[in-house]
Amino acid sequence: MNSPAPHISVNAAATSANLVCGDPFTTQLLALAERVARTEVTVLIGGPSGTGKEMLARHLHGRSLRAAGPFVAFNCACLPEAMVEDMLFGHEKGSFTGAIQKFDGYFGQAHGGTLFLDEVGELPMPVQAKLLRVLQEREYTPLGSTTARKTEFRLLAATNRDLKGDIKAGRFREDLFYRLSIFPLTLKPLAQRPGDIWPLVCAMLERYRYIGNIAGIEPAAAEALMTYPWPGNVRELENVIQRALIVADGQWLQIEHLGLDGSAVGFDVQGASSEPCEPVCSTSIASPQPVFVELNIDGPVDNVQQPDTLALRRDHAEAGLILSMIKDSPTKAAAAARLGISERTLRYKLARYRETGLLVANS
Repeated sequence: MNSPAPHISVNAAATSANLVCGDPFTTQLLALAERVARTEVTVLIGGPSGTGKEMLARHLHGRSLRAAGPFVAFNCACLPEAMVEDMLFGHEKGSFTGAIQKFDGYFGQAHGGTLFLDEVGELPMPVQAKLLRVLQEREYTPLGSTTARKTEFRLLAATNRDLKGDIKAGRFREDLFYRLSIFPLTLKPLAQRPGDIWPLVCAMLERYRYIGNIAGIEPAAAEALMTYPWPGNVRELENVIQRALIVADGQWLQIEHLGLDGSAVGFDVQGASSEPCEPVCSTSIASPQPVFVELNIDGPVDNVQQPDTLALRRDHAEAGLILSMIKDSPTKAAAAARLGISERTLRYKLARYRETGLLVANS
């Protein structure tokens, strides 16, 4: 697999909500979002946790006719039922113990703008019924008040649940579902839209330049970023990049800085060497010559020709140790445990060393 193209323009892919994409699926999804953004239609955004549902909601608001109004976001899963109702509807002063002042709920605060209900599938059933009435009547009554108040907002909702399954199980109202899902948009897991990974990496390195300013990424690290399954999606990728910038101690971001198997440089303080580590030019799988992946996004790719005797010796030694450990262990999982790495990392290393000819194909 070739190293990711370093000339991808992040700015060209960025939207008004700082969305970054490069995958055909996401490009098509954003094209649909552009069309629905200018309407008042309620949008239900689906997808696993960490895929960027709130970012897409903010993008829809920013492209809407209500862009000048407020964007009010509320996570429906973070509070108990009574507090969820209070936060949405608000309350009058003295309406309950502790209500020392009037509070305009999110229905009122979102007037003239957009209300985003994240994890809407977690709303308690009684609150679902009240939300449905607010959407139908466009009015609400704060706790402790007898006067209904008008409100006008555009509703966006998001969930990582199977709401149709919840309807069958009696956990979600069918009438509310059809009110919310007039125009559904569903984000795929990051692993299923690999074209987004490299633009996201470039954008995050630029965003967190204040943490650590590096010159580029070594091919092995770039390869790992592109092939890792990212179970935590974009949120996990962002965490990895921030952590890598903290522990990186040179110009180049290396695979050990990523900590994808939990073994990032700097995590084991007691076991760290006090000697400075010389930069090692990793050998790209696609080429026998060392090639650094430059972060000068608008510039050409630089092939840095440097002696890599140390790198080759390291790779030979590591390949030999891995092969010996596999032969002495009952399973590859056991070998990975003895080596102190994950089984996934072991598979990655075996594939890389087979590609470079350090191990035979049946190793």
